[in-house]
Amino acid sequence: MKVEDDAGGSNRWMLTIKSGTAECTPTRITEQVTLTRRQLAVWYAGGYRSATSARMAGVHATSEEALTTLVHSTTRHEPWLPDHF
Repeated sequence: MKVEDDAGGSNRWMLTIKSGTAECTPTRITEQVTLTRRQLAVWYAGGYRSATSARMAGVHATSEEALTTLVHSTTRHEPWLPDHF
């Protein structure tokens, strides 16, 4: 995934989920999903309930499968932070 900051910069990360544990490591591989820091926070908090809701929020992806996979990694958790602000 590529995460863009407010100043126009970005970093690429490889998200690996194995046995219920996630790890993000820096990578040079071309991203499949591009998010801003704010969108990353919403995703992490479980705020995107479907790929459609993520797309409507402006998340970009190279394929529907890539976005669906990312969103489904957090959909079993109820949103907690976005609903309180």
